[in-house]
Amino acid sequence: MSSTLVNMNSLLDGVSEMNRTKIIGWTAFAACILGYGVFTAAVVLNLMGEISRRELLLIGGPAAVIGEIGLWVAAGCLGWSLFRKRKAFLDRVFRRKPQTV
Repeated sequence: MSSTLVNMNSLLDGVSEMNRTKIIGWTAFAACILGYGVFTAAVVLNLMGEISRRELLLIGGPAAVIGEIGLWVAAGCLGWSLFRKRKAFLDRVFRRKPQTV
C-alpha cells in the first residue's frame, strides 16, 4: 500500500516527490477534463436526439462550470499564465515596475 502512495506522489520520472500545490493542480486539471468531457458528451447526445434540451442544461451546465473551475484552479496551482506577455506589455506602457513572484 505504501509503495502505491509513493508512486502516486512522485513525478513521472519517479525521482522527486510532487508538492501539495502540484497535486491539487493536476487533480483540478483532471476535473477540468472530466467536466468539459461530460459537457461535450451531453451536447453530442442532444444533437443526436437522445436527450432533450432540458436534460442538456441540467447535465451539461454544471459539468461545464466544473470544467471551468478546474481549468482556473489548475492554472493557478501549476503556474500557467495566459496573460504574462500582455501584462508585461502593459507594465512597459504605463512605466510600472514588473511584479516579482
